[in-house]
Amino acid sequence: MPVLPEKWVIGLHDKRGRNITLTSDKRRAAREGDTYDHGMVFSDRPLHIGEIFQLKIEELESKWAGSLRFGITTCNPNCPSTNIVRAATDLFTADHQDYWMLSGTRIHNGEIEKEYNFSIHSLKVNDVLGVQVTGNGNLNYYVNGLNQGAAMTQIPLKKDIYAVFDVYGRTKQVSVKYFGVATLEELCKTEVLKWVKDKEKLLKLPIPKILIDFLQE
Repeated sequence: MPVLPEKWVIGLHDKRGRNITLTSDKRRAAREGDTYDHGMVFSDRPLHIGEIFQLKIEELESKWAGSLRFGITTCNPNCPSTNIVRAATDLFTADHQDYWMLSGTRIHNGEIEKEYNFSIHSLKVNDVLGVQVTGNGNLNYYVNGLNQGAAMTQIPLKKDIYAVFDVYGRTKQVSVKYFGVATLEELCKTEVLKWVKDKEKLLKLPIPKILIDFLQE
């Protein structure tokens, strides 16, 4: 995992949908069992203005319809009054104007919906989707590092803004991915896996278990 200054370290909040399991480092979320809903997840801290929060698609399950929903909210997951809904579509009402969510090709803010130039349903395993709020209040999405432009404007910057997503339908597992150049850890991992592709051989490497676990992530 990249080593970042503390203020930039970000993971996933313990408040989550009942079908979601988080890894111990709070950077990976999986929907458990034969389920398709109850997969809401928040970031564990507010986003910095200009920060890009990214999710990597790690597992898809073709038996279900629909897929990841992803956006931001000014609802603080630390507050008891912040409820966990069954699915992001339950937020598309007049009572939830503090959520901005991309679902399919549309961005939703309460009852307002707007067509966007990208379909979240097109994401494949290993694709990376990012969200960013800029200093002028624009909500931007990034696909594999490329800015897709403003999905919404006039996001309220005076409030804390959290990332929020729904591991829904075909999307089974995602992980938080650092936005930027590859770290030394990632480069070393890529090089090792280039030469040791067999899992059994990987487990027999004469290195600490914590490194073997990292290589298998």
